[in-house]
Amino acid sequence: MKKEEFKQRTHQVIDELAETISNLEARAGEIAEEAREEYREQLDKLRELREKLSAKLDEYDKLADGKWDVVKESAGSFFSAVAEAWKENVAKVSEAFKREPRQDD
Repeated sequence: MKKEEFKQRTHQVIDELAETISNLEARAGEIAEEAREEYREQLDKLRELREKLSAKLDEYDKLADGKWDVVKESAGSFFSAVAEAWKENVAKVSEAFKREPRQDD
């Protein structure tokens, strides 16, 4: 992966993550009471993930192009780990909606 490609993909993921967090925050009132604490914890994890990704992007952005070759494998691994953590946390947040009592019962 080239440095510019990494930056573009990372910015895209950060934007998608921010949008997902905003959408989930907007729906927080729809969560069943017993699931709200876990929902908030998972949202906090998503926010932390977004912050880590932004910080890592800043760190990689400051690298000279020659040093990029040394860390690009690490950057790819980091990107994969972030994607996996994101999927896991969004799945857990989605579970909170499934536990909501149905309105028509």
